[in-house]
Amino acid sequence: MDNFENQNNTSDIGNDDINSGHDDLREETPNGDFNDSAAPYSPDNTGVDINYYPEKAFKRIEPDFEKEPDTGKTKSGGLRIFACFLALILIFTVSCTVCYNLGKNKKTDSELYRKTEMKVYPKPANTDEMSAQEVYDKINDSIVGIIVYSEDGTASQASGVVYTENEYVLTNDHIYASVPSPKFKVFTSTGEMYDADYVAGDTISDLALLKVKGAKGLKAPQFGDSAQVQFGENVVAVGRPGDARSPSSISTGIVSNPCRRAQITSNYTVRMIQTDCDIFEGSSGGALVNMYGQVIGITSSKISSDAGTSIGFAIPAKTVARIVPQLSSDGKVVNRAKLGITYTEITALEAELNNSKYTGLYITAVSEDSDLAGKVEKGSIITHINGNEIKRAETVLDIIDDSYANDVIKLTVVDEKGNSNELSVKLKANIGESSYSTEKKEVESIPSDDSKNQENGKEFNFPKGD
Repeated sequence: MDNFENQNNTSDIGNDDINSGHDDLREETPNGDFNDSAAPYSPDNTGVDINYYPEKAFKRIEPDFEKEPDTGKTKSGGLRIFACFLALILIFTVSCTVCYNLGKNKKTDSELYRKTEMKVYPKPANTDEMSAQEVYDKINDSIVGIIVYSEDGTASQASGVVYTENEYVLTNDHIYASVPSPKFKVFTSTGEMYDADYVAGDTISDLALLKVKGAKGLKAPQFGDSAQVQFGENVVAVGRPGDARSPSSISTGIVSNPCRRAQITSNYTVRMIQTDCDIFEGSSGGALVNMYGQVIGITSSKISSDAGTSIGFAIPAKTVARIVPQLSSDGKVVNRAKLGITYTEITALEAELNNSKYTGLYITAVSEDSDLAGKVEKGSIITHINGNEIKRAETVLDIIDDSYANDVIKLTVVDEKGNSNELSVKLKANIGESSYSTEKKEVESIPSDDSKNQENGKEFNFPKGD
């Protein structure tokens, strides 16, 4: 086997998930409907639809035989044996039927998780696109400004999107990362100000949920199916740049990439919608909207160049649909999947340059909690996942992102001796964490415009206050 260990694109995932040169693998109700009473998935909430009552299913069945006259003689045992035999057959039949139905109706983890996700809507059929002004008028009441502050004077500004009418607001997890024991003020489109409480956040997806106290006039938008987003599609970005108390602003542009993997606020690469809409300072947490007035993404960050141009990124609505219900019900993400390895990507070019027969993922380490621990060794190459040849790491990343904890995937692994092995691997839970903290932080009072994050050699320039 060839040595890929020292190549520059070696990732270091450690105890986290596989992630294209980063620490982990991961990468969406209507009109703001929100169901606080929905029971979260747990081992005791299996989703089985059958009402199973053993005392009924196994009720003794008495055969209807005529009584023989009492002659004082011992009765023949034949009828008794036949009756018992018939009863056993009937009990066995009922048992098999009940067990079959239980198994037939039992939901997998994935099915149960998908059932709790927020609904996203397709583009309306046979409907013309609206103008930018019409989109703004439709979405404006769903956009809020947010001031994050603390008692020591630390403050930042951001935007948010109403999640449920007059109650919950979506924003980014990173908006309070620099503020100790953060408090929140929310400003509506009519200029009203309300206090809000932190509910939950997730660093990997960069999503957070706030609960507004006593709000009125907060209108939830319709979330569109981001899987339908196309290259070159017209979109607008709406947020509260500069001053959270000012009216929302709008910028127009197109979708330059509907599914680009980028590292945003953590060591993970995640699927994002890339746009050339200007994401102004303070717009993080705002809305990326299609020309039907549907929110297809939550704006998160941008790349700025010295020439003054920028590329914006938005968290897809499909990601929102999956993550936010968990933030509401569990206070964290609990069903995200991970594989748990450190790897180097071997593309076709790298395979040719290194005289390798294989493309795929060259394993440099396996975390202890990975299901691959003890099954593969350093130096092995994962060449296929679920029967698909791995020509780019994205092949694996996308499958993991679309999976859930406890799902089983199939991997083809070639060891250093060239031996190929097919493995069934159970994905582990990649539990989410938040930037929110009540501990004192040694940071500047307000992050400056040159606070940066690295992604493939490029610099991420977050909007001011983010």
